[in-house]
Amino acid sequence: MKKDVRYLKGILITFMGVLVLSSDALLIRMSRVAGFRAAFWRGLFTFLSVSAVFLVTNRKEAFAIMKTQYRRMLFPAFLWGSSGVAFAVGVHNSGASIALVMISLGPFFASLHSYLFYREKPHPLTLLAALGAVGGIVYMFGSQLGTLEAKDFFYNIWSPLLYGTNLSYLRRNPSLNRQGISMFGGFTAMTLSLFISRFQVIIPLKNLLPLLILGAVVIPFAQLSIGHGTRFIPAGESALISSLETIIGIIYVWIFLGEVPSPDTIIGGAVVFSCIVFNTVVQTYRVKR
Repeated sequence: MKKDVRYLKGILITFMGVLVLSSDALLIRMSRVAGFRAAFWRGLFTFLSVSAVFLVTNRKEAFAIMKTQYRRMLFPAFLWGSSGVAFAVGVHNSGASIALVMISLGPFFASLHSYLFYREKPHPLTLLAALGAVGGIVYMFGSQLGTLEAKDFFYNIWSPLLYGTNLSYLRRNPSLNRQGISMFGGFTAMTLSLFISRFQVIIPLKNLLPLLILGAVVIPFAQLSIGHGTRFIPAGESALISSLETIIGIIYVWIFLGEVPSPDTIIGGAVVFSCIVFNTVVQTYRVKR
């Protein structure tokens, strides 16, 4: 497969994962369950759903895959699960606006980890596009941020750090089974949320359906797509595309809940989208050459 075709394939697969993942906030809003209780049920349903898919699709090879790969799966699985829980911690302690701005730092941590541990240098244009995307998201939530305190930075820095590191690790290990990683990741998120919430995870049955859709369909599809995409594109670019989650998530809430975004949100979203399109076009041309 030609390099430019592989690159565009990775972009498309990752974008599809982010497009689906962006319904995360909408489904949590619809469930009227927040924080660690939502993280617990999301993790539980992800674990059960991906486990079933893993056993059905791999059949006789399932045991062999677990036996030969499970040790190397544990690290990215921990990063998948704990990054989601870390985001919930950030939202709980600092508010959604600060958490969303901080999560946009994912491309920088992905690029930094790739360079420090694997000597994979990020392209300067990708870093420039990532900086522009951060600026767009800051502009979107600027009126809500106030003064960023040290505690806010501490609570929220872990999510982009864990997420970016995970994409870098997956990029370096393309042969690892993505289903197994997602399965263990769901178990990690479920376990961490259970203990952090002090086992206070019981919710009304009527609130469970959106979380079932989120955990059994949305998260598995998104994680598998984004994880598979790292086989074709650098981790920093994968994390950059993931910045679209903030924009698309707002559009979903607008469509389904009727919450009209502010002019600042529209302008900031246009900046983020333009940066990602710019990077994709330039990198496609560069790879093709």
